[in-house]
Amino acid sequence: MSVGAGWLIVPVGSLLCVSAEPGRLAEIVVGAALAAFSLVLATIVARRAPGHPASAVLAAGGVALTATIAPGDVSSGPFAGDWMLLYLPFAFLLLLVPDGRFLTRRWRTVGLVLAGVVVVFMALTVALWAIGDRSPVASAVVSVAAVALLPVFFALLAASVVSLVARYRGADERQRLQLRWVFAAGVSLPMTLVLCWTSYLLIGSVDLVVFGLLAMYLLIPAGVTVAIVRPGWFDIDRAAVAALSATALSVLVLALLSVACAVTGLTLLAWSPTLAIVATIVLTLLAVPLYGVAQRAFGRWLYPQRVRAIEALRRLRPRVDRGEAEPEAVQAVLRASLHDRDLVIAFPRPVDGALLDLTGAVVAATPLTGEVRLRGQVIGAIVPGSAAVSRPSRAVADAAAPFLDAVRLRADLKHAMAEVAASRERIVRAGYEERRRLERDLHDGAQQRLVALGMRLRVLQRSTRGGTELVESLDGAVAELGTALAELRQIAHGVRPSTLDDGLASALAGLARLAPAMIELDVHGGEVPDAVGTTAYFVVSEAVVNALRHAEASRIRVQVGRWGELLRVAVADDGVGGAAIRPTGGVSGLSGLEDRVAALGGRLRVVSTPGSGTVVEAVLPCGS
Repeated sequence: MSVGAGWLIVPVGSLLCVSAEPGRLAEIVVGAALAAFSLVLATIVARRAPGHPASAVLAAGGVALTATIAPGDVSSGPFAGDWMLLYLPFAFLLLLVPDGRFLTRRWRTVGLVLAGVVVVFMALTVALWAIGDRSPVASAVVSVAAVALLPVFFALLAASVVSLVARYRGADERQRLQLRWVFAAGVSLPMTLVLCWTSYLLIGSVDLVVFGLLAMYLLIPAGVTVAIVRPGWFDIDRAAVAALSATALSVLVLALLSVACAVTGLTLLAWSPTLAIVATIVLTLLAVPLYGVAQRAFGRWLYPQRVRAIEALRRLRPRVDRGEAEPEAVQAVLRASLHDRDLVIAFPRPVDGALLDLTGAVVAATPLTGEVRLRGQVIGAIVPGSAAVSRPSRAVADAAAPFLDAVRLRADLKHAMAEVAASRERIVRAGYEERRRLERDLHDGAQQRLVALGMRLRVLQRSTRGGTELVESLDGAVAELGTALAELRQIAHGVRPSTLDDGLASALAGLARLAPAMIELDVHGGEVPDAVGTTAYFVVSEAVVNALRHAEASRIRVQVGRWGELLRVAVADDGVGGAAIRPTGGVSGLSGLEDRVAALGGRLRVVSTPGSGTVVEAVLPCGS
């Protein structure tokens, strides 16, 4: 209802003023535009936050502006005190945000006293106008009373700003975010007073205050509306700190100039131009170094979590450089310093840009997700938990960027290595499958045909009645056929030992028959995948053959056993030692074995001290 009444009063009052005083068209239009701006924001608040008193106060601000402009020049008329109406609605806004209630009963009293001071001051100005020159004594008394109310009024305005500080101390994170918007906009109220003060120092009048009023009627309604309706719109922290710091330093500089003016008894404009310029420049230069101090002080007070996060990340950097911590610790540091245990750091997947967390799981982006950029490129994101009310600040994202970049590069490298390992494993397994197929084809195809052909030749040899030459020719053909069959079996066995069809233990038992007196078997591997069994067989075969041929060993012990999901293969001999996977100046069969083992995700180790024998050990993953 109050908003609707405002929409009725402002345009009607503006039209009446224009019709009565056409010469003030520009002034009235500007006033009407500012009043309409407040009414638009009041309408938004009324719709988005029904029942919040800020909508009524914003509408009252627009009406107060129209009422103040309507009488025109009122410096000596009955409306000389209505300028206080320009400040009253915004002071109430500062007392009521963000939840629409006074912080305590004392602050409600401040609001009521402030309203009472405005009413009394306006009544005194009316009385002063009514008395006129008829009673100098009464006029003097009323004037003194009115002037005495001015410092009270300004003190209560300052108190309305201080109420934000008191409210901020006990507010939750969402309310603090809302209050930071109000801080950034609310400094326009004391800045208006600062401009009034500056104007008096410079020219002895308050004409410059109009610029402060314009800023106040734009910033405070906008800041309060955003705080109530959409506080997480963007990062307001830096603007709030900058505004508070600039205001504090401006007050300091003006206080010093005021002291100088009070000592000289002159306004700044009455000073020597050179002296005034030098004094202003000196005070400004002295204030510049204090700006950083003020920023840090206000920053620690307004958003201590952000400061804690940046400091924690700075402490993490040397620990990572010394190897005492991993870059992935940045997630835990941010969770602890920002008090968000569900916060996740994520990285865009190169294929489709989907966000992945440290475990590789897909993370859903939220409206509060903050991008992390480095060298102009998006390298990751900070995804706050569901309880967060604002996205991480840009300063925190910038401080975390080097860590996220390191984690991203490590993740990319790990992914690439995993892809290479998987590719090698697929190639090896495909090779084993191809060997198995070739061995089966040789056994079931060419080998069986040669056996059948040999049998037919034997039958033909026994049934023929030819001469001696024919019999000898058939004998030679059968002998050559037997040799070819033996060579073919050797080839098939080299491709993949057929004894592996009966299991790894059976194949190794057949291998031990090469030197049964020297080779001792201890096999407890059980069933293993074919690729693992084939690789284990070739490891044992290569190690045993090397020991028999080159090590001058008298004893060879072969051990095969399962450790959970791992198969351990060890071949130890008591030979001369000195074996190496990659000997100087050449390539050994052990290097090929290392590649086979690594392709399956395993590892090969050779311990061979000269004169102390050799141990070849392979560990292969064999998850069932």
